[in-house]
Amino acid sequence: MKKKKALMIVLAVLALGLAGLMLSGCDGDKELAVPTGLEITNDVLTWKAVEGADGYTVEINGEEYKTQTNSLDLFEITNEYGTYEIRVAADSVTEGVLSSDWSEQTSLTLTIPDWFGFLPTDDGKGWETAVIDAAKAQGKLIIPSFFDGKAVVRAKGFNNCTGLTGVIFPDTVEYISGFENCRMLTRVRWSAGLKKIKLGAFDGTALETLVLPEGVEILENAFKNCTELKSVSLPSTLTKIGNSYGVPPFSGCHSLESIEIAEGNEVYASDGNCIMRKADNTLVLGLKASKIPSYTEHIGSHAFCDSGAESIALPEGVTSIGDYAFAYNDRLKEIALPQSLTSIDGYAFSCCFALGKIAIPDGVTELPYGLFSWCTELKDVALGAKTEKIDTSVFRLCGKLERITVSESNAHFKSAADGRFLLNKTGDTLVFGCKDGAIPDGVKKIGEKAFEGRTGLKEIDFNEVEEIGEHAFAMCAGLDRLKLTSAVRTIGVGAFQNCIGLSTVRIPDGVQSIGSAAFVCAIQKIAESGSMTTIDGIVRAVPLVLVVPESVEQFSIGGSYTVYTAYSSLPTGWSVYPGSVAVWGCELGYDDDGLPYVLSAPNTFSGDGMPDLWYTAIEGDGYLMHVRDGFRFAGWATEPNGEAAFLSFEKSFEFEPLGANEEEKFYLYKKTFYLSASMTEEQCKEAALSGAERLYAVWEKI
Repeated sequence: MKKKKALMIVLAVLALGLAGLMLSGCDGDKELAVPTGLEITNDVLTWKAVEGADGYTVEINGEEYKTQTNSLDLFEITNEYGTYEIRVAADSVTEGVLSSDWSEQTSLTLTIPDWFGFLPTDDGKGWETAVIDAAKAQGKLIIPSFFDGKAVVRAKGFNNCTGLTGVIFPDTVEYISGFENCRMLTRVRWSAGLKKIKLGAFDGTALETLVLPEGVEILENAFKNCTELKSVSLPSTLTKIGNSYGVPPFSGCHSLESIEIAEGNEVYASDGNCIMRKADNTLVLGLKASKIPSYTEHIGSHAFCDSGAESIALPEGVTSIGDYAFAYNDRLKEIALPQSLTSIDGYAFSCCFALGKIAIPDGVTELPYGLFSWCTELKDVALGAKTEKIDTSVFRLCGKLERITVSESNAHFKSAADGRFLLNKTGDTLVFGCKDGAIPDGVKKIGEKAFEGRTGLKEIDFNEVEEIGEHAFAMCAGLDRLKLTSAVRTIGVGAFQNCIGLSTVRIPDGVQSIGSAAFVCAIQKIAESGSMTTIDGIVRAVPLVLVVPESVEQFSIGGSYTVYTAYSSLPTGWSVYPGSVAVWGCELGYDDDGLPYVLSAPNTFSGDGMPDLWYTAIEGDGYLMHVRDGFRFAGWATEPNGEAAFLSFEKSFEFEPLGANEEEKFYLYKKTFYLSASMTEEQCKEAALSGAERLYAVWEKI
């Protein structure tokens, strides 16, 4: 009994010792500190980091979210209006370390903003969004799923909400448009029910990544000029890319580095940062970082338009290039076209401002409209053996073009003067010209737009040319001398339009017709005699003194300017368009070069008893209405050799420039004119009643 009792005592002591050890172990566990400093800024919840924490649990209205860092993105979690109760606990998975208790609770209340509203859809079955005051739009917008018992199905009308940073689209929305120029918009939660993103929907926004949800079927030119966009993921449901004009959805997104489409898409596939149409191996969308697949047969319309591409390698096997395919890539200096190529559509390389040279493969038969228009650095073009048709606008405004060569086996064209001129095979028509010089012997016609926009052109000797085509030298701003010969018979419409360097043009007697707006320059003397019968609005916006041969039976004055002639009245068959002024019965003098200037004019010009003196004597930068070499026009006097009776005032007119790009601009028409010899109304009345039948020009020697 004693032994048994002793054993029991020992066991009790051991049990007490073990319990003590266990209690001692509990007392040694650590508990993480409770998180503090909860803050919400721009949809991100942050708090002070807890030492030793292996992560955190965030409770939002009873739902728990895990995070490894001391922050949590609330953008998509807080996706409805209302109050959100938030607290945080620090988590531990370390032995001997306990997770913390919950932090103090913080609240976030979201209410529908007063700048936002709804309009009924056309069918009245649902709602579309409306912006009441775009200037008030700030931060994130949550679009409700329902309003007044009906679904919100269209999101639109947010253009120029420049303070908007994010949008939550409910799953009821099927159609999105109208977020253009929301330049702070960086985040979007897309609708699961989305079907279509409309043209221009997110132009100029600050989106960096784009992951479109399954269900989207049509993607138009919706993300133009999203300069921060770097990656794009497209859904398997997509069936159409671009609008009816073929414009791609990401033109101007020069930071875009990657694009892919989900597997399972029946229409498109992604390969080498390109989107390919499966049915015909057409590249429909490319980036500056694209590697064109070797199996590509067609480059689609607008495929690389404004992509920021600097160099592009087209593989052999490509047979066609669509319209605008490489347009507006202002850093693209050179592109090698494959020998497999047979067709190129219009404007395919337009506005490639850095493109310096191009060689057209032998298989290409036609160069279409605007193909290289506005390629302001293009200097060297080589045409292949089968080129048989070239549109007149192919090299429009290629101001630095120096050389066009053509294969000797070409049956339709040939080069002349080391590529300075491109002629038809027979040599009687100049198709395109590049630089100064004498027109080759045998050329009878200069074709339509042959030299259009060659800004470096200064002088042309026309040699045997009989016909100058429409707009043949239009916008040749540097052209300052014309050597028109007696062989010229016809000058076409707009032939020298906006040749602002021309100050004097002498028309040979043999000229029979001058087309509308043929000259925008200080043409003064057409011919004193000759066989010309028709003149149709030869000058626009330039007042002039004009000597017209008596052979002319039909004469039209177009544009807003004043013509002074020695005719005593308006001859039969002559017309003056609205906005123009014709002063008939002038006394004209002639300078040493045989060019006319006004000595006197009838006192009443306008037919209403008031002299239109503000139409007289316009001077400026080589455009002189009353040009007299070595003199300046001082005004009008009421008697011969009298003093200028009317004080002058000054007014400027500046015509809009037409620029090639930001780096290189030239002006089609930019001159400053000085309007002089103006009078007050009383002075006009006095002059009209002075008894003077004529007003006399006062010229002061310079």
